[in-house]
Amino acid sequence: MGKWVEEWLTAAGVLGGSPRTFLAQGHVDLIVRAWGDAPRGPGLAAAAKWLMLTWILDDRFDDQWIGRPLAGARQTVHALTDVLETSRPTHGSADGRACRKTENTGNPGRTGHAGPADPLVRAFAVLWDETAALTTPAWQARYAAHFRSYLYASLDYLEASTAGETVPTLPEYLFHRDRDGAVLCAAGWTELALGLDISDEVYRHPQVADVLMRFNHVVCWANDLYSAQGESAAGNGKNLLRSLTVHEGLAPDSAVVRVGALCEAELMTFEFLADGIARGPSWPEEVRAFSRALIRFAHALVHWTATARRYRTTEVRR
Repeated sequence: MGKWVEEWLTAAGVLGGSPRTFLAQGHVDLIVRAWGDAPRGPGLAAAAKWLMLTWILDDRFDDQWIGRPLAGARQTVHALTDVLETSRPTHGSADGRACRKTENTGNPGRTGHAGPADPLVRAFAVLWDETAALTTPAWQARYAAHFRSYLYASLDYLEASTAGETVPTLPEYLFHRDRDGAVLCAAGWTELALGLDISDEVYRHPQVADVLMRFNHVVCWANDLYSAQGESAAGNGKNLLRSLTVHEGLAPDSAVVRVGALCEAELMTFEFLADGIARGPSWPEEVRAFSRALIRFAHALVHWTATARRYRTTEVRR
């Protein structure tokens, strides 16, 4: 998998630096740990690309756009939103059937787009086309809503940072963090990778909604625990540890202990609730598989966050 991912990143031109340096952060290992049981095919390829593009976009929000004029960030966010709101070939169409029969990983540079100047936006548009051919309109609408929420919540923080509000209060942090972590987008990636099609009705079910909320907390808070040093070096104060130290008066070591305990408690609750669905005979097998996959993804991401080179440096990611 690593070879075609590197080829795709190179052909797409979405990185300012070397794809090999970027991949040294361990993204391929994360993909294997999260979706190692997924069938090889266009769904897994699309999920892997979404994971890569979203982390590259995260680097822009968390490092590269901090403390700089917002025109570039706003332009990118609006361009990506325009892509999400443009009609695409849908699952079941002739274009969709053709796409599903072809594994694009062998030709990562093929796009078919004249596209915008920003390579990230251009790659995003191509990937949205590929994804639309694999998914239903309901999935696309839900995913687009989650991704727009991620984009605009992240942009809101940049605007607050520019206005001098560099460290959110705890209520502000809790309000924004569930939306700006792209974790519900990751649930969509998991559907793609495993070829699942979870209905809106299931997503709205109180038990599933609770699992997804805990999933969101685990991923975001664990990320904060390990990324605080690097984010502080970049001037990014959007971190639970920073909110606890600046606004709640905790010493840095006490904040680390507090967040670590929160992560452990939330992970246990998430596992308990998700496993209840995974083992529940009244749930359709597809929903049970989805719940098992969320547990696997959460464990993979926590392990990667704790061990990846990405969070062992204070250098700004370019």
